[in-house]
Amino acid sequence: MKVRSIVISIFAASVFLASCGPHGGTPGQPLPIIAIANYGAHPILDVIVDSFKQRMSERGYIDGKNIRFVWKSIDGDVNLAPAVAETLVSLHPAEIVSITTPVSQAVAKVARGKVPIVFSGVTDPISAGLVTSWNNSPDSGITGTSDRWPYADQLDLIKALIPNVRRVGFPYNPGEANSQYALTQVLPLAKDRGLDILTAVATSTDDVRQAVESLADRGVNCIYVSSDNTVMAGFPAVLKTAEQRHIPVIVGESANVERGGLATYSVDYRKLGEATADLVIRVLNGEKPGSIPVVTFKGDQLYLNAEAARKMGVVFPPSLLAKAAKIYGTSQQ
Repeated sequence: MKVRSIVISIFAASVFLASCGPHGGTPGQPLPIIAIANYGAHPILDVIVDSFKQRMSERGYIDGKNIRFVWKSIDGDVNLAPAVAETLVSLHPAEIVSITTPVSQAVAKVARGKVPIVFSGVTDPISAGLVTSWNNSPDSGITGTSDRWPYADQLDLIKALIPNVRRVGFPYNPGEANSQYALTQVLPLAKDRGLDILTAVATSTDDVRQAVESLADRGVNCIYVSSDNTVMAGFPAVLKTAEQRHIPVIVGESANVERGGLATYSVDYRKLGEATADLVIRVLNGEKPGSIPVVTFKGDQLYLNAEAARKMGVVFPPSLLAKAAKIYGTSQQ
């Protein structure tokens, strides 16, 4: 009887542990919710999302088994962001993950002080009002990952690829804090390099084609697509219009090089998505978001597109070809 009781106790304990999450839990209770607010589908964000999901799974957090993921998207319409944030807060999640600057701003406005927040893919969280410093502050209730772009390196790349470049077209949505930040960074750097930045406003994806056409009419030598969600969502129109006008397109991240942009120095967005998952797990394990510094990445990977170079009449210098992390548009890509 005594042996039998011990066996039953061990069996019961094993069933209990199997029902818990990777770090313990209470069987029979609702699964903790991780609510994710996303801007919408485009290549950069898809990489962040896919790598986030994979990392969470690798660390033992399986949707429907020991955690519940709830995904909501604003589908590129920033006017929907407050309602999406309210919906996610009403679920009483363990955390909210917000992807991109405009989504994170809306989530912080609604959820700060109610739910821990981890943002992802925010260019400058300080100017966006999400944190007061890169080291964060204990009572902020928020942390995350930043994709601060290597603007100086990207402008140097423009000069290396386009002989006699002088005028650089910069389409952007002034309603996005990340775009305002990018412009404040680019303008003085461009001046130091003898480049004039010509801007054109696109407040929606429908405006992107017209913005690029207006820049072409003003005689720009290239189009520079920076950290603007509106312009990146309308990237096919950027490419089509620029190619028709024989204007090279320099981009700010690798996914748009793969889509047909000429070149960039870029952050590794797969690592950024993984780091976002790591922060989520740290908060699940009891750390306060405000005690965790913002994680930043150095955009030092060079990406080139050989097919785009052929279409745009650009020849890659051997020195750049030799150090490229990846060259798209070739049989070896």
